[in-house]
Amino acid sequence: MKEFLINVAPLETRIAVLEEKRLAELIIERQENRSVVGNIYKGKVESVLPGIQAAFIDIGFEKNGFLYVSDIAGAEGTGDFVFEEGTAKPNQRGGRGRGPAIDKLLKKGQSIMVQVSKDTLGTKGVRLTNYVTLPGRYCVLMPTVSNIGVSRKIDSDKERDRLRKILQKVRPKGLGVILRTAAEDREKADFEADLKYLTKEWQKIKNKMESVKAPCLLHEDLSPVLRLVRDTFTSDVSRLTVDSESEYSRILNFLDSFGPALKKRCKLYKGKRPMFDRMGVEEEIEKALNRKVYLKSGGHICIDQTEALIAIDVNTGRFTGSSRLEETVFKTNMEAAEEIARQVRLRDLGGIIVIDFIDMQYERNRKELIRKLSECLKGDRAKTTISEISELGMIEMTRKRVKHNLIKALSQPCPYCDGSGMVRSVTTMTFGALRKLENLFCRSKEKKVILQVHADVARRLRNENKDLLEAIAQRFDREIAVESVSDFHITAVKILSGRTRKEITA
Repeated sequence: MKEFLINVAPLETRIAVLEEKRLAELIIERQENRSVVGNIYKGKVESVLPGIQAAFIDIGFEKNGFLYVSDIAGAEGTGDFVFEEGTAKPNQRGGRGRGPAIDKLLKKGQSIMVQVSKDTLGTKGVRLTNYVTLPGRYCVLMPTVSNIGVSRKIDSDKERDRLRKILQKVRPKGLGVILRTAAEDREKADFEADLKYLTKEWQKIKNKMESVKAPCLLHEDLSPVLRLVRDTFTSDVSRLTVDSESEYSRILNFLDSFGPALKKRCKLYKGKRPMFDRMGVEEEIEKALNRKVYLKSGGHICIDQTEALIAIDVNTGRFTGSSRLEETVFKTNMEAAEEIARQVRLRDLGGIIVIDFIDMQYERNRKELIRKLSECLKGDRAKTTISEISELGMIEMTRKRVKHNLIKALSQPCPYCDGSGMVRSVTTMTFGALRKLENLFCRSKEKKVILQVHADVARRLRNENKDLLEAIAQRFDREIAVESVSDFHITAVKILSGRTRKEITA
């Protein structure tokens, strides 16, 4: 059973999703960096780029939003759509080669209604779509298309047919609707009430679109807490605990309309000890920031994030098994698959993920590993795809992400190594400083110089490599004084004039 823990602080809200009493997902919303996914704006086209079939849209942010041609309603006709939870997209990546070119659809200065589908990531502005979606408790209204759909997570064909028949009767004319996972086993009246509210919201948005000047916010999505309650607080959640009395009241008021039966599962935490600390969540968050994750058996996985992809390496570590090598490797891989699925979701890792499992001899074991990983990823709300195991024992997978992953959300690049995790060694910098002296003496007639370096480099030049420094001084007939500077970066080297103590650059 799932459990939700909500910690509300003055400038930060943290939502922990626990499964089997272990942290499975963490949502962090900070006042200084609030998510705008789901918000709808009246934007103004700033520039159209036919070369990449995209446009930049001014929605009032510091950086313009980015809109692909495939995310413009009407660009792909009314053909095949992919229905994901809360989104509608044409069933062709990028829409290349289909529909009209973007410069036929948009002109500079034109106003357009857009919705944010991805927050700012790195140097990129927000990702926008013209396929507007308005989520309710059971339905998602899609006013810019006319298709209907049922959540893929409802497995029963019989139930899907029943829901489709109801949907045909209740959907507003000319508007598209998706039934969400929460719609399973619900009745017609539930959908009618949901759609009545959503169509009223859509009418308000349309009216505002006609009366305001771009750029302007037309509709703001719910807060992260109420969004969680609306989207995922269903019968499979045993308890929701919140440590803020005001937020607790807000949740109960919201459930009066969206799910009165769930109110009894909501609890207000009143303990003196911080809730996340008491429930072990703080410790789990600390572990999620580490590169290495230990398995119960003694094995471990290493997670490395690069610019292009995420690499996950599986190791047996101190686990040696009890009998054959294949059995030991298989057990480690199976345990790692479960932990990888949890870590990918917890850290919100996205893009291309390459997993280097330990190579196994038997085909049946490789198939069982794929099955295990696929099964463990079913609880992930983000869309994932998995490849077969390669001959080298690797699995490639992709995972859709719409926000910063946990490491980037809670960390910043190290100001010392600039995020690389590595700095040049003392030996490298010692030899580099000596070369810099030689280079300078070939171009300058300065008789006495002061070499300023990091304390560790200075120590090497005064001790182990003192003879090298003296040899250079003798060869060029110069006088060299070494100064240790405590606040220097390991890579910093300065050469000053012995007369004026000004830096020599020539």
